[in-house]
Amino acid sequence: MQLQLEKVRHLEDFARDLCKFKSEKVTRVDLALREDLLEHIMVHKPYTATRAQFKNWSADDLQEEVERIHVLLKNPALKATPPNWKRAKFVDLVQTLKIKRMKEEPVAAQYGTSRQIARWSESKVVDTYKRLEKLRRTDPNVPRKPDYPPITIALKTTTPQQTQTSKRSSIAMPTIFLDQRKRQREMEEED
Repeated sequence: MQLQLEKVRHLEDFARDLCKFKSEKVTRVDLALREDLLEHIMVHKPYTATRAQFKNWSADDLQEEVERIHVLLKNPALKATPPNWKRAKFVDLVQTLKIKRMKEEPVAAQYGTSRQIARWSESKVVDTYKRLEKLRRTDPNVPRKPDYPPITIALKTTTPQQTQTSKRSSIAMPTIFLDQRKRQREMEEED
């Protein structure tokens, strides 16, 4: 029995290490893809824009913008307009996670059910959380603050296969550009 449990622990450790390695590898690939798409947009854009405006866009949003730019360049009759900057609005994941954790603590302290607290506005959640913190300092019967793990945010990852299957596009230029960049990077890695 002990031997079987030891084997299970080894398998769990291996699976955890493998998942960590793969997620780091995919993140590096996604960042490289984002940089390539952003570089392509900066070179070929028919409107004025800066890198900072595209800072928080996902790889999918950047891919759509590359395709839109290609259509604008292909059809000079179309007006070259900048993208809708609000469309790819960045969601602050750290702040969202903090609010989610702030909502869990009043539930544990029985301020209400999770359904009730989920409907509260952000300001009400913050005010209630502050009152709960004050109460924790004075009353030992109030549930203590849980020990949360540090906040880590994983980037949205896409692979070229997912991008090609999810978006059937007749536009070949961006794909050719990305393929060239991919081959160039592979040649650099081999050297």
